[in-house]
Amino acid sequence: MATKRKTPIENTNSNKKLQTLEYYESREDDHDRDREDVTIPSFPGLVIDQILQHLPTTLAVSVSIFSKQWKGVWSSVPVLDFDEGEPYDNDEKLENLRRKKFIKFLRGCLKFREKDKCLDKFRLRMRYRGKSRNIEKWLSFAIERSVKVLEISLPRKPKFKYYCLSKTILNAKSITTLNLESLRITDDSTSHPISLPSVKTLSLKTVHFGRRAFSNLISRCPSIECLTLISCNFAILNGTVKVSFCSLESF
Repeated sequence: MATKRKTPIENTNSNKKLQTLEYYESREDDHDRDREDVTIPSFPGLVIDQILQHLPTTLAVSVSIFSKQWKGVWSSVPVLDFDEGEPYDNDEKLENLRRKKFIKFLRGCLKFREKDKCLDKFRLRMRYRGKSRNIEKWLSFAIERSVKVLEISLPRKPKFKYYCLSKTILNAKSITTLNLESLRITDDSTSHPISLPSVKTLSLKTVHFGRRAFSNLISRCPSIECLTLISCNFAILNGTVKVSFCSLESF
């Protein structure tokens, strides 16, 4: 039986708040381009929910702005997907401008959704520039709302070290799927108690591990069924990685 879609709560300031979240990843000439009216077909409420759950949050918010039927619906969708996009080639000025817009949009969304009780999915993909405080704050937002699917991709600028995964993530009991890319997990971060009892799918791409970090991490995922390792770096002495789990179905 289909469940009834939750109706977004609207107030007099809702539209103004939504407008402040408008974000466009544009090139320089976008400022000179006229915007055409957007016609969006009508769909049943549950279909709209499904569509918005598969869109990056930037697009979901934009659709909510342009269509009366879709207005505010994104605020009831339990998915937040933030992607900074690909870097501009050799144009640091545009790169910095877009980054500021992206961070402003991200902060606005989290502020708008701060009363959410739960999240099904939270995805963050952005270039890491050595400042971890904001990232940890954003990820904590998801953990505090019992997120089930967490995806983190933080490719670094060459002069910076990889982002070090925080202990908060390594003790998130609600996570069932954890996808990590372009970061590091140190021995220090895994030397403290780790508990990921619900993780069934773990995907690790370009993740750099301390000598004991990988074994410490895996040993705290008792429910793991699917493990994916791509281009990871293991700082181990004998060069051998062993994985053995009764629950493991795919490796």
